[in-house]
Amino acid sequence: SGMDGDMFNPLKAPYAFLETYVFNESLPWFFMLAGTFIFAAAPIFYLMAAPLISDIPMGAPAFKARPLVNNLLLLAHVVFAIMPLCLGPWLFHATLRREKPKLHRRMGQIYVICCLISAATSLPLGLSNHGGNIPRVGFGSLAVAWFVFTWLAYHYARKKNFVQHRRWMFRSYACTYAFVNIKVYGHLLIMAGSPFPLLVVKTLQSCVSWMSNLLIAEIYLAATTYLGVYVGRKVFLKNLQSLPAKVAIFLAVFLTGVLISYTYFPMNVEEGHFDIRSMTQGGHLPMAPPSPMSQP
Repeated sequence: SGMDGDMFNPLKAPYAFLETYVFNESLPWFFMLAGTFIFAAAPIFYLMAAPLISDIPMGAPAFKARPLVNNLLLLAHVVFAIMPLCLGPWLFHATLRREKPKLHRRMGQIYVICCLISAATSLPLGLSNHGGNIPRVGFGSLAVAWFVFTWLAYHYARKKNFVQHRRWMFRSYACTYAFVNIKVYGHLLIMAGSPFPLLVVKTLQSCVSWMSNLLIAEIYLAATTYLGVYVGRKVFLKNLQSLPAKVAIFLAVFLTGVLISYTYFPMNVEEGHFDIRSMTQGGHLPMAPPSPMSQP
């Protein structure tokens, strides 16, 4: 104990840091903007390198006999995802939202339109992902959640219920921001240096990338008011009481979807699939996953 008789608490300093710097709109907003700034160019480079307007099977085989249609779906998904990713941080900027409401509204309309199109075009691709049942349900669930959360955010904005609008916008952008997480996880796996099974990589991309964002968003919403002000420790802990039940229900629904997919919609994960994101350092464009014929 200290001079004042208080017991030493090793969690006090980290929690004080959270209260001062994280449970407000400044530091989270900075990290959100930094991630967007660093990784927003990646899809542009991908579009420049990927021959999507061709019959080369690059998009997931949503329509098995129509690779061009799959590629065009992937093209639309990527193109319309870039703008929401870049607009998101500025939609959460408190000063801009307060002083430029018309600009905020216009940016929000663009965000909603682009998200809905990108989510809709990604759904058939997600449900036909070649990585396995978990990635297929993960990407498919992401597409549905992204569409629904964005629509609800728009719905509550139209109703001028800005408290609920803010909550659903956080959830929507948690799905939008999944792209940044996918890139971060990719770099972390490369830094780890060990080869990882395809299912592990695809699960990180299709599930953890957006589910972790949603969890962070729910914690942040529990900690802040509509104006982004920290609610205080007692209210925060009280708001968190419902979170475990929400997580349990969410995981139960998701795992049920995986079980249904595995039981009634089996798939051959050994099928070769051309993907420019699997480019090697030597400049070759291998199949992903590798074809058994290519093994020594």
